[in-house]
Formats: sequence, structure tokens, C-alpha cells
Amino acid sequence: MSVELSICIPTLNRAAFIVETLDSIVSQLTPGVEIVIVDGGSTDGSDQVVAPYVERFPNQIRYVRKGEGTKASNAGFDRDCNHAVELAAGTHCWLMTDDDVLNPGAVSRVLAAVREGHDLAIVSCEVRDLHLREQLVRARPGFAKDRLYAAAEWDDFFRDVIVHLTFVGAVVVRRSLWLERNPGDYFGSGFVHVGVLFRRPIAGTAVVLAEPLIVIRNGNGQWNARAFDIFMLRWPQLLWSFEGVSDEAKRAVTPREPWRLLRVLLLQRAFGRYSMREYDALHERFGSAWKRAAAHSIARLPLGLLYWPARLYGHFKHADPRYFIDTLDEAMRFSAARRRTTS
Repeated sequence: MSVELSICIPTLNRAAFIVETLDSIVSQLTPGVEIVIVDGGSTDGSDQVVAPYVERFPNQIRYVRKGEGTKASNAGFDRDCNHAVELAAGTHCWLMTDDDVLNPGAVSRVLAAVREGHDLAIVSCEVRDLHLREQLVRARPGFAKDRLYAAAEWDDFFRDVIVHLTFVGAVVVRRSLWLERNPGDYFGSGFVHVGVLFRRPIAGTAVVLAEPLIVIRNGNGQWNARAFDIFMLRWPQLLWSFEGVSDEAKRAVTPREPWRLLRVLLLQRAFGRYSMREYDALHERFGSAWKRAAAHSIARLPLGLLYWPARLYGHFKHADPRYFIDTLDEAMRFSAARRRTTS
């Protein structure tokens, strides 16, 4: 039987988590579904953890391990993600994370979307804490029912899903569409999947599956130390580069340079993502002297001083307060650990 769906997993040093991920997938494996794992060079024994799964499913699981000691980087993730798609045999590829888990019935639901002939399927997700115990978000993006988009509705599709697509596991894409869109142009962005999908509108249809099929493990990102660079610089730069999306739709999602807004800097500082290092890299671009002075002052604010105001903001103003507060607490723990290792 031909392969309809390739579940593509780029991984690096996730031995402690990938077992749960694979267990949630292999329990749903059916003919026509394969798993392709590209290891960027793990040094934590991931190869030994994955080996029993390959042995149990030699015709449906492939594991490719790259060079030793590869560091976590945007370019590494993007290249490994693309390499998994290149190796895939399926007509469609589901870009899966290496530390989250599938809900029961997820594979069959995605297969149904593939068989309907859509070029893209965006998978909704449930968000839980690091240990998958507490539900933080019931469903993201939070649609009551599936939504179908034609090429003429590209702006609507962009507005509705783009923030959700910071999570790579949401993407199911026709493999031929991926390969024809020069993914190498987006290596180093950290969001190769977003670049490929939105570099131009698709000719076919895209569907958002409303039922949450994946459980995201919040607070386990390998990008924490680079979060400001990723989400304040690279992410908006990427989104504003898409010629097939209107400026109005882009503005509805993010300013071209969100770091210019002092309220954004305050929030980034509260999460420990903005400091003198980031200020020094940007200070000449802030413009007026008073704005440079304000940005400088924010960079020096003690994190402890901002914690409770940020927590109150999340509780009363954020759409998903438990998710916001859990992310804030995890950021505080990460910042404290980083200070200990550098002191």
C-alpha cells in the first residue's frame, strides 16, 4: 500500500520526552502511515530510546541520525525539518514535535483530511503544563467547527492561523507543495514551515481541524535564550516578507517592529527576554533620545519588580490566563537558572 501520511519529527536531545510522543503515535499507526525521525545529533541517548520503536515497526519508522554534537539552532531545526520531508514517502507530511503527544483518534482524523484532497490541514491543539497534568488552553486556535479556506480567502486564513503556527506540529502539508517552494530560503528563521506555507497563496484548499488533536507541552521550548530575537525580530520580519498577504492582514497580527512599543518591551522584560544585551543591539534604532532612555530603563528593571504586575495583567487581560501565567512562571525559572550558571 502507498504511503498517504508521513509524520516527520526533527529531534535533538529529547530522550526524556520522545518516548511519550512515539507511544502516542504508534498506538494509532495504520497501513499508509509512516514516521520519519531526523536526529540533529543528539548526545543524550536518543538513538537508544528510539531503536526499540524502529525494531518493532521496521516498515513504518525510519530514524536518521546526523553529525555528533550538533547544537540546537534555528538553522538546525529548519534543515532537519526539511530533511524529514525530503525523506518522506507520503503524499502529505505532518510536521510533528518531539515532546508533545497525540490525542486518541488524531491520526485517523488527519488521514480523513488528507483523503479529502486539501493541500494544507492545520491541526488544533490543547495546551498543558510541562508535565501534561494541568490544562492551560482547551483548544487553540479555538474554532467551534472545522473551517475551509479557498485561495481567495488567503488573508482570512493568515489572520486566523498564523499565531497558532508558531507551533510546528499544527502543520499537515502536501509534500509536493513543500518541495516546490524553496524551503532553503527560510533556513535559520526557526519557522521554515511558516515560510514555505505563506511565501505565496496556494491554488487548492486549506482546512483547520477544530478538534484538538495534539497536546502541547508548555514551557519546554529550546528557544528560551533566543526568544526576543525570534519573536521580536525574526518572526515579524518573516511575516512582513510575504507578498501574497495584504499589509492590513499583517498589521492585524503583528507590527512590523513590535520591539519599538514600550509596552511590548515591558512585557518582554517581565518574561526575562529583554535585557541590556538586547538594548545594546537595538539602541541606535529606537530613534529619539527619550525613547532610548525609556528602553534603557526597562532593560534594567528587576524581574522581581515586574512579576506581579505581569501576573495580574495575564489574569485579567489575557485571553488564556492560565497559559500566560504558566509561561511567565517557566520564564522566571529559566532566567533564575541562567543567572546561576553565569554567576
